[in-house]
Amino acid sequence: MDQIQGDVESEISLTVDDEEISESGSVCDETSPFGLFTEDVFLQIGEGSLEHGMIMRSFLTGLGSVAKYTNVVAIHKNCLSTLTRKARLESFQLFSEAVAEKCGGNANIRLGWFGGTRDEILGIVKHGFSHCGRMPVNGQSYGVGVHLASTQFSIDGALSSDVDEDGLKHILLCRVIMGNMEVICPGSNQFHPSSQNFDSGVDNLLAPRRYIVWSANMNSHIFPTFVISFKVPSVNGS
Repeated sequence: MDQIQGDVESEISLTVDDEEISESGSVCDETSPFGLFTEDVFLQIGEGSLEHGMIMRSFLTGLGSVAKYTNVVAIHKNCLSTLTRKARLESFQLFSEAVAEKCGGNANIRLGWFGGTRDEILGIVKHGFSHCGRMPVNGQSYGVGVHLASTQFSIDGALSSDVDEDGLKHILLCRVIMGNMEVICPGSNQFHPSSQNFDSGVDNLLAPRRYIVWSANMNSHIFPTFVISFKVPSVNGS
């Protein structure tokens, strides 16, 4: 699983930093369930591409036993088709450099899953995060901020996803600048770093399941990269 995570992170860093679009991408017609996604927002990644295979394997691995009931219907990529979204990527890269300089050369960029409604995900990609998101479904909140699930626990993002009118759930795969992380206790009301030494929060330093990005950083330290659309009969636990 760690090898898959490393491969996916490397692949995403290359394709997004170079602002490339997969040659195997395709555009859906307006009558498809993904018409809203492909309206100057996302480009669908072809099933035969390396990107598609890596991301699908990572997503399914993180679902645990639920994976065998799950059908990945489509994977779309943030196509950076507007100046605003290109500017967000440039901002993310600048903050990555700033955090790296502060942290001794390593911005500690991770991948995190964020589940929500289809409209919520579209809004985040188009306009950024407007609030700290819904309360996590698996246990207590760990501070006030945007909560993302680590790569190995896509199940947590899936649990936060709602079924749309086409019977699909949607989850974002984001790049996240974590910098120096501090442990946040369950039920904490913390909403900013406890000191200048820290940049973000986690539930466990050695094996984080949850990443916490403070609200002040939610639109500079999180960059939505892919959205996975999937069907599953029921997702009611890990």
